[in-house]
Amino acid sequence: MATASWGLFRGLRITAPEGFLVTPVSNDLMLRGTEQRLTSASAADPEARRRRDFVLSHPGDRFYDIKCPNGHFTLRTAPQIFSAIRRAPGDQVILA
Repeated sequence: MATASWGLFRGLRITAPEGFLVTPVSNDLMLRGTEQRLTSASAADPEARRRRDFVLSHPGDRFYDIKCPNGHFTLRTAPQIFSAIRRAPGDQVILA
């Protein structure tokens, strides 16, 4: 869970529950991290491959890796988050 807001001049701002800003990560940096995770992961870890495939399918985008209070991470692009905010009928968005 995180708090997100969009402003015309300040762009997308995502704040983690702990109060710090979630920094977007560039495509090349995220790809490097997912490649490292894939090489160190066991063959039984489909999450590592899924994350790498996701990054490869969104060239040039900025990524947000948002940590859930339960411990897992939700990886989404800035355009996906912005689109979800615009489509949401209220003030809560589910990034599923």
